[in-house]
Amino acid sequence: MPVLIGSYADQYSTYDDDFKPLAPPVSTPAPSFLAVGPGGVRYAVGELDDGEVSAFTPGGELINTLPTGGGSPCHAVVADGRLFVANYGTGSVTAFALRPDGGLDRRTDLAQHAGASVHPDRQEGPHAHQVTVRGTTLHAVDLGMDAIVHYRITPEGRLEHLRTTTVQPLGSGPRHLVFHPDGRVFMTNELASTVATYTSGFELLDVKPSCLVQPVGDNLPSELALSADARHLYVANRGNDTITTFAVEAGGLLPIDEVSTGGTWPRHFVVLDGALCVANQHSNTVALLELDRDSGVPHPARVVIEHPSPTAVIPVAG
Repeated sequence: MPVLIGSYADQYSTYDDDFKPLAPPVSTPAPSFLAVGPGGVRYAVGELDDGEVSAFTPGGELINTLPTGGGSPCHAVVADGRLFVANYGTGSVTAFALRPDGGLDRRTDLAQHAGASVHPDRQEGPHAHQVTVRGTTLHAVDLGMDAIVHYRITPEGRLEHLRTTTVQPLGSGPRHLVFHPDGRVFMTNELASTVATYTSGFELLDVKPSCLVQPVGDNLPSELALSADARHLYVANRGNDTITTFAVEAGGLLPIDEVSTGGTWPRHFVVLDGALCVANQHSNTVALLELDRDSGVPHPARVVIEHPSPTAVIPVAG
């Protein structure tokens, strides 16, 4: 399956199944995260002080660009014909309507978070880090507030606040979450170097270290993803520069393996055709870790491409 590679090097690139370039890199400011919409339209956030998002054709031609209304957008998702963006710098969520050609129509809402938590440097204010949509509900993970903010998406594209879940213990710094088919929610806590398990109603069940090997210095978990059969959860660790594998059991997560990503600072990864494809930001490499068919554990990494400051790996459905 082809993939898009986002970057802090003011470009994103498209690669085929063999990680050969499908086209020249597309120039755009700080596209740290990308999303793919209907018809293969690409959306690239511009992680700038004055945040923006751009829509591109599958061939890489710019359709249009609109401001997000917030600072340093770092995540985006397409759902039900709309685009939603998390603005990390200013702690807000932006909703956009899309045109029939996939271009950005207009901003339909800007939901500003308010609050802080206990970390003196990283939690002085709100910092929205991820947006996830389930049905008509948007869940925004806010690292700065130690919170998950839940919104109802109205037919007009407005974001109506439903409730806010406070993450415990304070100072955890939630980053990304993923939903299991059985309803449970798993979430990485960047500042605490943990992975938490919640019920479908976001009641905390358990918290475990995000890595098996005690880190020498700071370890900041980033992305997490479930295996195709949802029997395993994979967590990327920046600092340890590893992927930890957890078995998903009825009683909770069981850590079973930790393996190097073959580079440094794994900011993001995706489960792709029986392997993990990892963006190692600081080593300027993208690595592939084949998954053992029986155990689900990743094999040692092999670098498949060199890429400047890779930040996200986004699959493109054929």
